[in-house]
Amino acid sequence: MREIVKKFIQIEEETAREMGAYTFFALLLRENSANRWDIVVASKWINEDKSAARSYLAKKVQDALDVNEIVKISHIAILDNDLFEVPEFLEDITVKHGSARFKDEEFSGQQIERGYVITINSNQAA
Repeated sequence: MREIVKKFIQIEEETAREMGAYTFFALLLRENSANRWDIVVASKWINEDKSAARSYLAKKVQDALDVNEIVKISHIAILDNDLFEVPEFLEDITVKHGSARFKDEEFSGQQIERGYVITINSNQAA
């Protein structure tokens, strides 16, 4: 998983440079998800056209990951940037283009077995 996380740090950094900063960018493994990870993102630029943003991110992921890595991804979940609130368990975490790991927490009503926060920036919300 370490290599996949490194690739996602590169994807986040590149797409932030091209499109704009993220409020939140993470890989989350939901409980009982058959070891398939969600890419969870929030950003002002994504709110402008969520469909185009999802396609753009999907292309970046396909270009960066090999076949064995892609099958470990479930989907891209887009959070509404205007409504995004930093979960309490992440309030003390500051990370930008890096990785902060957590486990056994609830996020947006889902039990998360493991997660890697690539970027979290509460100053970008709303």
